[in-house]
Amino acid sequence: MNQEETNAKPRTNRFLPSRPQKRTRISSLAFASSLALITGCVVGTESEGHPESSNTESHESSDENPGNNQPIASTVTSSTEIGNQLQIDIQALEAVDNGLLRLQLSITNNSESSFRISQGLSDSDNPYTANKVTLIDSVNQKRYLSYRQSDGSCFCLPFEGPIKSGETVDTWVIFPEAPPEVESMTITTPLTPPLLDIPISNSTESIENPGLQDPEILDLTMISDDLEEQTGRSESGEEVSIILSSDVLFETNSSDLSNEAQEILEQVATEIDEATSEVVNIDGYADNTGNDSVNIPLSLERAESVESQLNSLLQREDIAFKSDGHGSADPIAENDTEEGRERNRRVTVTFAK
Repeated sequence: MNQEETNAKPRTNRFLPSRPQKRTRISSLAFASSLALITGCVVGTESEGHPESSNTESHESSDENPGNNQPIASTVTSSTEIGNQLQIDIQALEAVDNGLLRLQLSITNNSESSFRISQGLSDSDNPYTANKVTLIDSVNQKRYLSYRQSDGSCFCLPFEGPIKSGETVDTWVIFPEAPPEVESMTITTPLTPPLLDIPISNSTESIENPGLQDPEILDLTMISDDLEEQTGRSESGEEVSIILSSDVLFETNSSDLSNEAQEILEQVATEIDEATSEVVNIDGYADNTGNDSVNIPLSLERAESVESQLNSLLQREDIAFKSDGHGSADPIAENDTEEGRERNRRVTVTFAK
């Protein structure tokens, strides 16, 4: 069957958590998908010795890096082809001279094959770096992107080629300076759950550079994931986007809502009723399995099914809907793994707060 839902698995007992039960990934933030999600929120899984969320320890700021090569935080992921055999250790987040922040990290390939980090941590212009890592300033609700030098290259320490089996590479990435009131930041990567509250230490080192482009500091999009229930949400200052798993809402290759969908959409409708929005956007998406000549119509039909159900549940009468189907466009996870494809099969409901 050449359609996007071929690999879908039946789901049971999954629901969108009500507000008091909502799980969060970042203290003083809620973390989740978009919308790149945005940076591409990706799911990590639990493995022996490495919980699914980051193992972050509190440390005082100091003038030295952590001693004995002991990381101050570690995380693993299953969202790549080598699964949770990819480990990221944070060695230091430190203020250096010239008004810069340096993130020092180690990346370990515990698998039996080589791994190209460009599959997640870097972009095509800087393939052997960690330049897609970002920092979150929860005090000022800002996201820091890594610095680029004047020639467009990453201001970071590259390493040589793919990471070999059993190899650990050490690297660093430079970010804009944090305000004085910010004592710690959260580190996000496209491959792992966020690493929470990493303390900023001080270093007397300075780093030479030939010139930098303007710093990129963005307003924060807050995201939260319910990893078990395959739901999530993204919140900016004015807008909410709720991400719902198609595998939970629908049967395989169908746009008919499942029995579980009623409870989920009742809670979504309650949230819309309490919001100020007069327009609700509903967007259906698929993974890259099969052909978009099938996936686009199916994703539209699913968006329209959600619209019809929400319209019947809403108490307010001043709400208009805009529904669309996008097929395999705009994935929020890699399509190389079943876990990634499952996250890409989704319906999003977006509305103003």
